[in-house]
Amino acid sequence: MHGDNFKCSSERALAAPCFDILPNRELTPRSPIEIRPFREDDASALHTAARESLEELCAWMTWCRPDYSLEHARSFIAATSSAWNAGREFCFAIVNATDEAFLGSVGISQINRMHNVANLGYWVRRTCARRGTASMAVPLAAKFAFQHAALNRLELLIPVGNNASQRVALKVGAHREGILRDRLLLTGKFHDAVLYSLIPQDLQPQKQYQRELITFGV
Repeated sequence: MHGDNFKCSSERALAAPCFDILPNRELTPRSPIEIRPFREDDASALHTAARESLEELCAWMTWCRPDYSLEHARSFIAATSSAWNAGREFCFAIVNATDEAFLGSVGISQINRMHNVANLGYWVRRTCARRGTASMAVPLAAKFAFQHAALNRLELLIPVGNNASQRVALKVGAHREGILRDRLLLTGKFHDAVLYSLIPQDLQPQKQYQRELITFGV
């Protein structure tokens, strides 16, 4: 992504396809990933990725379950579409920019409009881990939140044992604010969580991925 170079207005961003048009694109390498809203035809790929990554997801994600099925994936996508249209949350598929292979997800949820604060969460399928995928996707979702969803603060609430997600938070410039005791209930047990935050100033040009192409659309 290059600065604030969006060609669509914030009024249109949540309703119509929108592309970040970069000047001198022939000189600007394309990002290896894109983020976009989920589509109905993502269900099979989402199910496969979740089943592949059950051990990690069930340890840290409240929505994961050992019997995660294709129907669960379909229900999730239907719910995200409804939530997006209502402005309650914005969930993106992370896909390969070349072939649209499904890599994971990043989402903005628990939006508090009184204070314009929301949670930001992410996961990457096991076979695509440790490739910088989440570190590229998180700033894209954050920029969407700040520029097109009128949010001013994103909170990343990460279990203390989830070191991989904490590394991502630090890599993208999130600020570590402290440990919240017994904040998360996972697999029937309470876990301490580390609170990280992102605000618009954290996405200054020197901290951004300068050469991203991102697609928004429904």
